[in-house]
Amino acid sequence: MAIHTPKTREDLARLLSPMRLEAMLFERAVATGAAESRTFSPAAPKSGPEFTRWLRTVESLHEGIMLLRAGWLRFDPQNLPYFLQPDINIGLIVSSGDAFTGVTYGSPSTRNPKGSAFARRVDENGKVAMFGQPVDGAEVEVEAAWILLYDERDGLVHLELARPASMVGSFVDSWSERIIFPAFDLALGSFSFEEDETEEDEGYGFTVARR
Repeated sequence: MAIHTPKTREDLARLLSPMRLEAMLFERAVATGAAESRTFSPAAPKSGPEFTRWLRTVESLHEGIMLLRAGWLRFDPQNLPYFLQPDINIGLIVSSGDAFTGVTYGSPSTRNPKGSAFARRVDENGKVAMFGQPVDGAEVEVEAAWILLYDERDGLVHLELARPASMVGSFVDSWSERIIFPAFDLALGSFSFEEDETEEDEGYGFTVARR
């Protein structure tokens, strides 16, 4: 398994550029999701904060990806938001992860069970093929599927882009490649790049107001 741990914004940009993605999309999405999860009182249903975090994370990511005008498309098979880049044949899904999300000392798992819409099949070689989708009259079979995993703990949102290799039951817990983002610092409103620890703030933080 390949694990990438970019230390600077430039390092992360080099990893995301071939995927026609930018770090700012993810920074804004996790900031929005975290802010929305805090709008509930203890009287709300227990599932409310995390479900709303997921909804707003997907929504913000969708808005950012579409603004890139980089050829990404959006589908919702069985009500599961799914992004597709047919030119380079990759897909992107958003899911909460467990306590091993965003760290190198363990292998993460999706937090909640996934149904048939999430993974169409995992073949005997461990290669995941997700969501063949019709584009311009032809079906695109996506082999390079990525999952954005996130998990908040200790004032940080840990996140990564990971390529699934296999599932155990309804959970994805094996990966062929991982791009581990610097943790998103909720107090600072930005990723915790090593370079930012010694430099003055350059305006990367976000303030997300309640809708």
